[in-house]
Amino acid sequence: MPIYIVDDNRDICEFLAFLLSCEGHKVHVFTHPEDALSHIQAKQVQPDILITDYNMPGMNGCELHQHVSQHAPAVKTILISGRTLGGEAAGLHFLQKPFPPDHMIKLVESLKSTKQ
Repeated sequence: MPIYIVDDNRDICEFLAFLLSCEGHKVHVFTHPEDALSHIQAKQVQPDILITDYNMPGMNGCELHQHVSQHAPAVKTILISGRTLGGEAAGLHFLQKPFPPDHMIKLVESLKSTKQ
């Protein structure tokens, strides 16, 4: 189950990659949304889970989700942000930074269990 992590903050990317790979997940990390989209299109992969920051240069996390879901319609997306999003989360899963690591693990596991 590939997990794509997209956040313009490299430290967040590294933290999430370490956290989730320690739980046995295969992760791909990108600091630019366009790089993630290019990779998905070039490799023709369908990530199962997309974890993305809401505020990024070029496009926000909801826009990234829309683009990714064109190639991977079943993708489950987790938005993360340092601010409350309210309706901006557009019905996607949301964790506000900073969040306890176990909250991310539990959310990923619950999404993983819905894929089976």
